[in-house]
Amino acid sequence: MRRKIQNRIFEVCYFLESVIAVIVGIAVVILCIKLFKDMIFDAVYSTGEEVLVDVLDSAMTLAIGVEFIKMLCKHTPQTVVEVLLFAIAKQLVVFHTTPLENLMNVAAIAGLFAIRKFLLRREDKPDRASKKKDPPMKDTVVPLEENKTIINTDLLEKA
Repeated sequence: MRRKIQNRIFEVCYFLESVIAVIVGIAVVILCIKLFKDMIFDAVYSTGEEVLVDVLDSAMTLAIGVEFIKMLCKHTPQTVVEVLLFAIAKQLVVFHTTPLENLMNVAAIAGLFAIRKFLLRREDKPDRASKKKDPPMKDTVVPLEENKTIINTDLLEKA
């Protein structure tokens, strides 16, 4: 009985995560349209670097939203690291901080890259790494004993 209740609560939580992901996705789409409209309006009527900072701020916020949706849908350590990378990169690029804060942000990004490189298992890494396959062993000869070998059957068919 207790196990059934726990499973039911887990299913409800998973459903709520999916609903939140859909809501955030809709908000991201609406804000992308707003960003495009504001970017055109600001480019025509404004000058200066404030326009660029506003566009970068909005774009990085949207990128963090997209990564957050991926994190809600795909529960892997890789997606958590990517969300943190985007959030720290936004802090570094958009906000004007002191040199010490910039150094700490760069160190945090380096630490996240190190975590992704050395601490995540192969299953947690992106699919690009798992698609690499070893080259096929064509045209190989494996020695068994003196004057006896195993020959790849592709060679026999070609002869």
